[in-house]
Amino acid sequence: MQRLSAGVIELDVQKHTVYAGGEALLLTLKEFELLRILMENAGIVLSRERLLELVWGYKADIETRTVDVHVRTLRQKLGRYGDVITTVRGIGYKI
Repeated sequence: MQRLSAGVIELDVQKHTVYAGGEALLLTLKEFELLRILMENAGIVLSRERLLELVWGYKADIETRTVDVHVRTLRQKLGRYGDVITTVRGIGYKI
């Protein structure tokens, strides 16, 4: 069983569940995958292009805001814990 945690955020890969501060969150598949990848790579800055490749399964030939939109909605769903996802200006995101 694989469980990941970042502060008060807990993610169970097998059960496909996420808790923030003990509260269950309902995430879309892409939001869950995005959070999982960020948590698995805690402390490492992942570029938007790398996240597109890992979460959506394709390389970005054009600039896209897909990652930014998903990070924004993920932060909203995490509520007061949303700031666990850090923006590294001009590069990407990290936890």
